[in-house]
Amino acid sequence: MKLNIVYLAENLEFMRKLDSEVIALIYIDPPFYSGVDYNDFSDLWESLDEYLDFMKLRIKEMYRILKNTGSFYLHCDTSAKFDLKPICDEIFERKNFRREIIWNVGSVSGFKSQVNGWVRQHDTIMYYTKSPNFTFHKQYLPYREEYIKKMFRYKDENGRLYRKRRGGRQYLDERPGTLVGDVWNDIYSFQTTTRSKEYLGYPTQKPEKLLERIILASSNEGDIVADFFCGSGTTIVMAKKLNRKWIGVDINLKAIELCKERLNLNLKT
Repeated sequence: MKLNIVYLAENLEFMRKLDSEVIALIYIDPPFYSGVDYNDFSDLWESLDEYLDFMKLRIKEMYRILKNTGSFYLHCDTSAKFDLKPICDEIFERKNFRREIIWNVGSVSGFKSQVNGWVRQHDTIMYYTKSPNFTFHKQYLPYREEYIKKMFRYKDENGRLYRKRRGGRQYLDERPGTLVGDVWNDIYSFQTTTRSKEYLGYPTQKPEKLLERIILASSNEGDIVADFFCGSGTTIVMAKKLNRKWIGVDINLKAIELCKERLNLNLKT
């Protein structure tokens, strides 16, 4: 297995060639069973069973190649998440389901607002580990300046800011910020930030901050991070920036070309 390479390949065949228990973190943003032809790729299926068979075979392989201390993140939405979860529960064991992350994708305006009912405003990221012994680093959002001014109003003799708490002082420099939970409202999708310099026009592209959070939380520097539906390459771009080793695989040539542009890499087939 050569690392730090993006492969134009069918992901099931590719994974079957890998050794077991070699990947520390797998994130995938696969087809959602949306019934949409995106031109760049199709998410049209003959039936739900066809889609679920496709996903089950691949999730089994991802489980096999994931380290015992590894983590698996499956990005999906209501199109099939209630069908995918029993599959993941069977493969990873239900006890290793850690959390359903709700990612607020932002705006409820535009075409999707025409639905007769509640407008879908979030994606789901299902988070599993392979065992109870897994890598995880809690993530924090920095305090806002106005919050610091309001709450940390005192200084000690060394100039350190603190707030009074029952039983003593709570220092600002000992608090990283607000703990991130399983509802993510602070990262905007490209449905909302269409003018972002980061956006390349790829229909299912995800923001770098989303993958930065996942990679920082569930891997260490030097670990191998893999995305077997890598699309425009956000996962592998952030893995590289965060000093992880990585593998990206996609069957779509346009996606691979975008990855090459972002990473300045040679194409491997």
